[in-house]
Amino acid sequence: MIKFLLAATIVWSSGCASLKYAATPTGTFGGKVRLIWVGPDQFVFEKDPNDPLYFQRSNGERIVPETIYTDGGSIPRPMWVFRNYSPWGYGPAFVIHDWLFSTHYCRTPGYEKYTVKAAAEVMAECQKTLMETGKAPKSPMAMYLMYLAVSSPVAERAWETGTCTLPPHVPRALLSDGSSRVVVWDLDADPPPEHPPK
Repeated sequence: MIKFLLAATIVWSSGCASLKYAATPTGTFGGKVRLIWVGPDQFVFEKDPNDPLYFQRSNGERIVPETIYTDGGSIPRPMWVFRNYSPWGYGPAFVIHDWLFSTHYCRTPGYEKYTVKAAAEVMAECQKTLMETGKAPKSPMAMYLMYLAVSSPVAERAWETGTCTLPPHVPRALLSDGSSRVVVWDLDADPPPEHPPK
């Protein structure tokens, strides 16, 4: 009986994942993802002054994140062993999603047009865009499970109780010293970095 229920759950989830993937539109990414390591599993995304990261949604809305703290995807460590569940596997999507949370926490102009559910939809759109453009492995199941996670009651609590924490100005020396602490990914160029931060 347990095997039957497990099999039924997997089949049901696969169907839901396929439906969600098909219903999610794609947008367009551009610009550079610039990450600065500041500690274990903690980075600063810095907006590139010459080629800022942006996501153009299917509805025409353009999201351009400012400098923020990010940990990539908040994926539980045991999940990292599974393909497509790295905290940086969909890095640009995670940065956009973190920016929407930061916007809400800090009451940045425009924050009121987002809810935790709207932010989850944006992240799904970002992930599908990365998948459809070949910048990340295509996995409707990964997109769906991450969508469920970022639209869950746990995510809602984080949305409502988070605090505004902005990084201090990043010294230019950190960005020009050739250190391995700085990772720049130009989304207009292929392929992504071979060794993104973990």
